[in-house]
Amino acid sequence: MADRKAGYIPEIQGLRTLALLMVATFHIWFGKVSGGVDVFLLVSAYLMTRSLALRSEGGSITRPVSYLIKKFSRLLPAAAVTIALITVGVFAFLPANHWQGSLSDALGSLFYFENMRLQDATVDYFAADRSSASPFQHFWSLSVQGQVFILFALLHLIGDAGARYLGFPVRKMLLGMFSVLAVGSFAYSVWLTDQNQAYAYFDTAARVWEFAVGSVLALVQPWLRVPWIVRSCASWLGIVAMLACGFVLPVESSFPGWAALWPVSAAALVIISAGAPTRFGADRILAHGALNKLGGYTYALYLTHWPVLVLFLWAVGLERVNWWQGLLILGVSGALSFVIARCFERPVAAWLKRDRPARKRWLPRTGWRSPVAILLSIVLVVGVVGAGTMRLTQQLRQDRAAIEALRVSEAGANAPGMTSRDTGPLPAVSLVTSDWVSAGQDCAADDPFLTELCYEIPAVEGEAERVVYAIGSSHSTQFNAALLEAVNRHPGWGFRTQVSPGCYYMSREGVGPECVDLWDRAAAYIATQQPDLVVLFGTQTYHEFEMTQPDLVDWIDDARHSYPGTRFVAMRDNPRIPTSLFECATRFGYDSDDCAFRYETSTDPAYIAALEEVGVIWVDLNGFICPDRECRPSQGGVVTYLDESHLTGTYVRTLAQKFSNAIVPAVDWWPRRVYEEGAFTDRARGNDVLEDLNR
Repeated sequence: MADRKAGYIPEIQGLRTLALLMVATFHIWFGKVSGGVDVFLLVSAYLMTRSLALRSEGGSITRPVSYLIKKFSRLLPAAAVTIALITVGVFAFLPANHWQGSLSDALGSLFYFENMRLQDATVDYFAADRSSASPFQHFWSLSVQGQVFILFALLHLIGDAGARYLGFPVRKMLLGMFSVLAVGSFAYSVWLTDQNQAYAYFDTAARVWEFAVGSVLALVQPWLRVPWIVRSCASWLGIVAMLACGFVLPVESSFPGWAALWPVSAAALVIISAGAPTRFGADRILAHGALNKLGGYTYALYLTHWPVLVLFLWAVGLERVNWWQGLLILGVSGALSFVIARCFERPVAAWLKRDRPARKRWLPRTGWRSPVAILLSIVLVVGVVGAGTMRLTQQLRQDRAAIEALRVSEAGANAPGMTSRDTGPLPAVSLVTSDWVSAGQDCAADDPFLTELCYEIPAVEGEAERVVYAIGSSHSTQFNAALLEAVNRHPGWGFRTQVSPGCYYMSREGVGPECVDLWDRAAAYIATQQPDLVVLFGTQTYHEFEMTQPDLVDWIDDARHSYPGTRFVAMRDNPRIPTSLFECATRFGYDSDDCAFRYETSTDPAYIAALEEVGVIWVDLNGFICPDRECRPSQGGVVTYLDESHLTGTYVRTLAQKFSNAIVPAVDWWPRRVYEEGAFTDRARGNDVLEDLNR
């Protein structure tokens, strides 16, 4: 192949257009990954290195700052307009519980770290239900691309400087660098995909090799001499392989490791086939004017198609679209991309072309227009996010006021026949997923029984008259709301809780050393501090069965012998739901039968008898949580579940009297009428339990 100067390559433009159409088609109709994004990643690095390498060979050393300012000044305006439009759409179509996350996603998309946000949130990119995804989720690839642009610009500078210092050809120097990077990143990608595929999908280091392969292609292409017949066959093979990728490969479980070699290799075949026109090659299609003209809208179409899909699914309450709905989404996305490209992307690009480099050599080789374009893009998004934050703050203030006015003694489990209010049950949607129970201040650092997650509420004055001690998992954390309903009405009582995620006595060895440590220290605390009441969970539920904890019986028996005055309560674990009832309710309504789940699990009577034989008080409140074994998003005007397994703190407060009714016959000092014994004063504020549990 002849050595070609930097310039327009119609086959590459056609390749990008085809890849974009694959991405949009698979997202909209198939709910799968097509491999088109992998093609984009390779092509972007190919074009970058092709341009910078030719400049370096012409004697110009790479100036990373200048290059990146120009690059982002072209990319950001269209992205910023799209981000602003998506943010407006979120507030118009999505419930308030999605607003805060979307505002953070908007900033993550603007500043090119959205992929890291998705990693931290353990997002499953391959989830079948696209309606539950973030409308900003597609910005993960642009974030990775932006990060790699910065990295590769620096690598080009290092390669240029190293080649000059060593007197080595710059192209060979860069080839060696990018080849090593490609091999190392690919090995890491294969390993990480095997360890945690969902995390690897968004990981920049696991994706760098795809960019590096594009750079290697750009560097070796001038040396290639490929006969036209080989180029013709290779181009068709590449196109067919690229189109077949999403259908042939199990992309939902294999990307971006070994499987990503398929679309990367397919794109490479097309690129090495680029050159003089052939009679029978795929360039006859890729270089066609219509496909290349459409390519001018590919960036805008990529920006718009995903949010239009997600917002449409939310607006109509669907999980997937049919063929005509998909055509509607594609049509709306195309219209938006046309407007964004014609009204923003192209005018800004034309305006930037009139820029003149700064005269002082130490300044970036750009004029004032490029930095201004970047600054205005940032101002637009930050302004929209600021306005959204003000709207969210106002909504949260109203919703918190409604919670404070709620009479828990007349709602939830205490009023099963209550109908939902016109505005929906409480907490309002903006607060449900954050309705975790705060259980007090962190235990003292020198506490001899300290565990990783330990909280205490001391008596208001002097030594506590009674001490209530709760042990267990995040389910135990949520049930603390019922216990605190009594504790916070008795200033002379103290409260202590020690928890660990997923920590039940039966699972302590499998969960980790923190869980083992919790139970060991709990036994020592009971023997030494002699609390009046210990509350723990006696079973662990799953969707289709319920596990008892026979070994817990012996643990409790030993603890009771260390101090017979302590009373033990074993709670039956609340049912777990396959999907979030709350998310279902936000889409279909709290009264929808589609959002009901019937559980059939039961507890072994012999196990309950064994607990009671050692003096344990067995408490089963599931009949109130899910009356007649049917779990619904709300009961008595209160939201029941905040996710698939955790009850809302507000609903658990309404279980306080039911808990009291169950233990008062055996614990005579516990209040018989919980809500009437003193004013409720929240003494448990001060820690973010959800953040602690996720640590």
